[in-house]
Amino acid sequence: MIVSVRPRAVTLLFLLAATGCAGAQAKPPEPRPPVGPTVGAEARNLTLPFDSYAQSDADLLTISSAEDILMGDCMRARGITWKTLPGTPGEDADPPNRRRYGVIEPEVAHRYGYHPPPDPPAVARHKADEKARDAALGPRERRAAYGTDGVGGCWKKAHAHLEQHIPESAESLFNDLNLRLFDRSQRDAGVVRAVRAWSACMGRAGLHYATPAQASDAPGWNKSPRVTAREVEVADADVRCKQETRLVSTWAAAEARMQRAALARHTAALEALKTGFARWLANARAVLSGR
Repeated sequence: MIVSVRPRAVTLLFLLAATGCAGAQAKPPEPRPPVGPTVGAEARNLTLPFDSYAQSDADLLTISSAEDILMGDCMRARGITWKTLPGTPGEDADPPNRRRYGVIEPEVAHRYGYHPPPDPPAVARHKADEKARDAALGPRERRAAYGTDGVGGCWKKAHAHLEQHIPESAESLFNDLNLRLFDRSQRDAGVVRAVRAWSACMGRAGLHYATPAQASDAPGWNKSPRVTAREVEVADADVRCKQETRLVSTWAAAEARMQRAALARHTAALEALKTGFARWLANARAVLSGR
């Protein structure tokens, strides 16, 4: 069946005990999540044929909100209070291919290098609220909510409810094709030429990388939360050279051709997958509409 939306980590978080003088004290305000840059037009408009057969971040937010409501019903039936989180607007989610070809947005590169930018504001607030709620759960509440393995209890019941009437699908086939075609697209003749042009462009800036992956995965970038000046220099040049050589549009066009061919070969299986995802999302929206 379709995989879980929100598998729970085994490591659980605990609230720090408040300290101070005797008597009630005002609780300090929660820090605001950092706000990242607005998604660039190229990243927003970067679409591929397979996008229609996968669940977007916006879809997953909808399903997560519906699961949360169902979990509240389940927990209250067990005599346990459950704080339902505010809904998160799907339009605030990242587009599906924002980082598929590495960093492609000038502002993201200049502010964060190769580190991922902060989540969009509503998504960041949702994650922070969920983290705070889960940290406040006692052992009994946590077991009722998520079972002993983190993916049981009321969460499992809610997840199963949303999966009702969804047929077995070709999700494993889809995931395999998605990965294999991405790999194959890098060997497309046009993409190879564009990557060589990108490398030459980087070389003119005194930066010697054969591929964008070599630049983004260079040792040290993601070993520290701090973004270095050198990382920003490389990321800035990376994005500029991608634009100058039209690497992203060339790569996306090659991958799109391969995806369309795969869809033609596996029409029945992948249409079943698409139907299953649509039913799952419809089930979630039905729950939200009765909120």
